[in-house]
Amino acid sequence: MNIVKKLIRNVIWQALSFLPKEEKKVVCQSFYGRGWSDSPGAIGNELLKRGWHVYWTLKSKEDALSLPEGVTPIKPDSLKGIYHQCTASAWVDNCRKWGYTKKRGKTKYIQTWHGFPLKRIEVDAISVLDKSYVRAAKLDSDMCDLFISNSSFLSELYLDSFWYYGEVLECGSPRNDILFAPPEPIERKVRERLHVPKDKKLALYAPTFRQDLGLDVYDMDYGRVCRALSERFGGDWLILAKLHPNIASKAKKLSLDPEYVLNASDYADIQELYVACHALLTDYSSVMFDYMNTGRPCFLYVNDMQDYKRDRNLYFNAEHIPFAMAEDNDKLEAAILAYDENTQKERVAWFSQGIGLKEEGTAAKQAADWLEAKMQGKFAFPGST
Repeated sequence: MNIVKKLIRNVIWQALSFLPKEEKKVVCQSFYGRGWSDSPGAIGNELLKRGWHVYWTLKSKEDALSLPEGVTPIKPDSLKGIYHQCTASAWVDNCRKWGYTKKRGKTKYIQTWHGFPLKRIEVDAISVLDKSYVRAAKLDSDMCDLFISNSSFLSELYLDSFWYYGEVLECGSPRNDILFAPPEPIERKVRERLHVPKDKKLALYAPTFRQDLGLDVYDMDYGRVCRALSERFGGDWLILAKLHPNIASKAKKLSLDPEYVLNASDYADIQELYVACHALLTDYSSVMFDYMNTGRPCFLYVNDMQDYKRDRNLYFNAEHIPFAMAEDNDKLEAAILAYDENTQKERVAWFSQGIGLKEEGTAAKQAADWLEAKMQGKFAFPGST
């Protein structure tokens, strides 16, 4: 976007932000304009049931196919998009809004964030963050009326490291409510959309990105992993590879043998993939903390642990993470073959107690209850701090 267009956009935001707000109108956004997904999608679903008018920002027309019936797509930074955001009585987002965004009047802004962190973030990683991001993050926190948390650890982190001093609702992650619902409809939906053969058991490979956005670290032996999963758990396995949004466009550069792996990077809602997949392979991604609610096997392929720790460092000692870790393909195969359900269950319970985890499958409802209470002028709300 050139300088003139940016100036025009900023002026429009300034002017339209003074407009009256429409009752029960919410604008939701996930990862700066991706398809219907994550906690904003879960809260959006709950508000739809309650008769709200739900708008969803989309950068790609293709992602419109992911929207539920009754949701109106809008394009970020378009005149229409800015108008609807400025006249909404509520916003729901899982990432920071940029510094030109203006919230005035009675609009309530719920920030859900997008994962329980392993690597250090926000204030704790300020030395590696772009200055423009830091400025935007501070402004975003100033606009927020509520942060959603899944644990006492995350609640404290928001108040210590997010430039935020407002309310926190410790109710669980709305995006994870789906993990407490019957899995069959979602699993069927995933298989149909991705054209997965009925006889295949599915494992999800969902690694995070590296600071240089390179692909060298993604050298997992997919065939070997599938054979090990088959030997340990039975069945014929297929891996769904979903790369982090920062590198998803590079997925085609990886050697993805169709016999063992299918590229699912364009699938909007990773929570639906959790439901459909019966094992997870990741590295340092926060997806492990969402997936642990399923109770299914999880393995960490961490072939660059020391480099990664030097880059961002971690909130937890590696030995405290409740899943088997492997530094190369030999050790990954061994970890899969040696998997013990009771050992993982005990380690997850210990870790969950340590962070004060709260996941019960009702987070979206509690967030919507908070919002509607605020709309009615009720300022004290159970569960918020």
